[in-house]
This record gives sequence, structure tokens and C-alpha cells, in this order.
Amino acid sequence: MKPGVFVDVYDVLQAWAVTNPALQHLIKKALAPGQRGHKDLETDMNDIVASAQRAKELEQ
Repeated sequence: MKPGVFVDVYDVLQAWAVTNPALQHLIKKALAPGQRGHKDLETDMNDIVASAQRAKELEQ
């Protein structure tokens, strides 16, 4: 990617065929933890861990 080029996270998820919704949620949060405006870093990190655990459950 180049500076100034906007890429939507959902387009990236589709391009890499990420279909697990909990994993999609994790990736979105992991790209900018604590920087999306409404949750701090610690909250996002906790959400990332919870999403990883849920993603594993969905794959079983």
C-alpha cells in the first residue's frame, strides 16, 4: 500500500477470505488498538483476546 491510499478493512478480510466473524472482529481491532476513538488500548486488547478465544470455539 502507498501513503494516502485508503483501504477498507472489510475489503482486506474479503481478499484474504477471512470468514470467521470473531477473527474478523479481532483483526479490525488489532489494526488500530486504542486508536479508534471510543475504547482505550487496554479495552481493545481485552476484546482481541476474547475474540481469539471465540474464533477458536467457532472453528471447532
